[in-house]
Amino acid sequence: MAPGRSLGAELARGLLAATRRRGVSYFDHGPRDVPRVALTFDDGPGALTAGLLDVLGDRGARATFNVLGERVRGREELLRRTLAEGHELGSHAERHDPLAGRPLDALGQLVRTNAALRTATGTTPRVFRAPYGAVSPGVVRAARLTGLVTVGWDVDPRDYETPGASAIQERVVEAVRPGSIVLLHDDRRALEQTVTAVESILATLRGLRWVTVSELLGLGAPRR
Repeated sequence: MAPGRSLGAELARGLLAATRRRGVSYFDHGPRDVPRVALTFDDGPGALTAGLLDVLGDRGARATFNVLGERVRGREELLRRTLAEGHELGSHAERHDPLAGRPLDALGQLVRTNAALRTATGTTPRVFRAPYGAVSPGVVRAARLTGLVTVGWDVDPRDYETPGASAIQERVVEAVRPGSIVLLHDDRRALEQTVTAVESILATLRGLRWVTVSELLGLGAPRR
């Protein structure tokens, strides 16, 4: 199929998904009355993804990996492993650029990222995390047109500042509550302390169930 026709088909799939789903299109946390929490990892797939999958698998935890479209090619096997182990792939747009106030750019990036993930894995994501968390009403609407629910967070331990594994763990443990969505990153080796912190977080917060964002929000399985 020609690239233009492929992108058009992807947009059509998103529009169909949008018509089937009504209600809220943006969330920064899930229900507070059930002890479930979603760990999310942005900017990958990257240097930490495989190590995080190992840690999560050891603890029986699931998570959401928000993927940059430009990083899909060449990492298809890692993405397929992520799905096969029960985790979720979300969209982080095509490039790590601020999108607030740029709905047309957002729409194009999201359609192309959806198409790249579908080609790589046979599935299309259900959730979108904007780069830097920078959203506007137009960007949320653009995401909805591509079949995506926009997701923020309510726990940010600022692991990108590399404060050390203990600090990351302490910040999460102090802030997390039922329904929380935790922001972390998996793109570069300099953030290796995030892997150590996640291992400690999972060992410390034993009373919580670690689920994907879609499970937390009741969005269903990835679109095929």
